[in-house]
Amino acid sequence: MTNRMGLALTGLALLCAGGMALATGLGAFGPRRAHRPIWLATASRWVAAHGWFWPAAAAIAGAVALLGAGWLAALGRNRRLRRLAIGDARSGSTRMAARVAVRTVVADVTAYDGVHAVRARLTGRAAAPRMLLRVTCPADADLAGLGRRIRDEALARLRAALARDDITGVVIFDVVREEGRGVA
Repeated sequence: MTNRMGLALTGLALLCAGGMALATGLGAFGPRRAHRPIWLATASRWVAAHGWFWPAAAAIAGAVALLGAGWLAALGRNRRLRRLAIGDARSGSTRMAARVAVRTVVADVTAYDGVHAVRARLTGRAAAPRMLLRVTCPADADLAGLGRRIRDEALARLRAALARDDITGVVIFDVVREEGRGVA
């Protein structure tokens, strides 16, 4: 939440600054301000006398752009959970390695008829974990029934074992042709 708030405030500040500059250039604050140079003559002379100024300004702008792009990329990533609380996460409860929960669900789903392979991971925040499952199965598999079984059995068993009703799940099916040589 802090990242989103910081990004929103930064965007709002830049939007306001750009809007003010555009409004000034279009004459919203009078024609005298609209036609006035951005820099005073002494500042223009100083910039002209120092050839390093524009490359340094471009480097700083590039660094800020890279930081912003990295910030956005970090927001878009699903962080893998390393530890998971048993019971209410806010009450300082016991924690366990998330890989144990993942292995349990993978073992359950792998045992279902028609499932060739399962990959899973826990992502999100400790207060709102999400189980991502990628299930490989044949083209003739009952995907709706398999999805219900994963939700009603494997994920329900995980929620009950951890006393956590807030664990959600996302299932992605990879359907394989009978020969096992590719996705249908």
